[in-house]
Amino acid sequence: MVEGEAVIVTGGAGGIGKATVRRLLDTGRSVFVIDVDAKALDALLGDLAAGERLDAICADVQDEQAVIGAVARAATRFGDIYALVHVAGGAGPKRARDIEDFALAEWRHVIDLNLTSAFLAARAAVPLMRKLGRGRIVLFSSIIADGEKGPLNTVTGRLPYATAKAALLGFTKQLAKDLAEVNITVNALMPGLILGEQGTRIRDRFDRLAPEERAALLGGYPAGKPGSGDDVAAAVAYLLSAEARFVSGVALPIDGAYR
Repeated sequence: MVEGEAVIVTGGAGGIGKATVRRLLDTGRSVFVIDVDAKALDALLGDLAAGERLDAICADVQDEQAVIGAVARAATRFGDIYALVHVAGGAGPKRARDIEDFALAEWRHVIDLNLTSAFLAARAAVPLMRKLGRGRIVLFSSIIADGEKGPLNTVTGRLPYATAKAALLGFTKQLAKDLAEVNITVNALMPGLILGEQGTRIRDRFDRLAPEERAALLGGYPAGKPGSGDDVAAAVAYLLSAEARFVSGVALPIDGAYR
């Protein structure tokens, strides 16, 4: 069953998020987007003319009550919630490499933005899936979870970001075991360098790199090029499909054999 299935997508107005929302709408699903960027949300709703199958709310995924309220609104809007795709995250505004350069508040911001937000979103959405009797959760880690050597590139706060994304893998594996008996799968994606359309955050950071920095970054990818949001969206669509019903607790790299 796909037609009418309702999916919550956090961070759905960004590069990967927007590609994912478009892909899910194309499969006939209804999508409720949660994003903190009101301007990007307006652009998303304007670009994707999906009628009654698309709705959105501006909310901070680090705010417990905002997440609870947003998920409740999604359920009110679309009824049964089949899946949560938690794209929201980021490496934070502080561009630093050395541990002594991070204040505690900067550390906590990145941990909360990536890890705590996943807990809050899943905690709010799981009861709706239990009620439905089935469900899918797709969380977003990163290849940076394994650490990255060399100078900073498109990732700003690399140390807290790698920590949060690694912890997210443990969260994924344990939650998958806890929810298997109630027919809810939980998986994580580990994207490499994924460039969205012009104006998206990572694309802008990549474009600002010096030519030699871009070449060095791409040199780690056998294909010599980055991935696209559509590459990630295709993996999300698979994990939400009936064919993936026995796939759970998986951390799937989408990195063109980078590792």
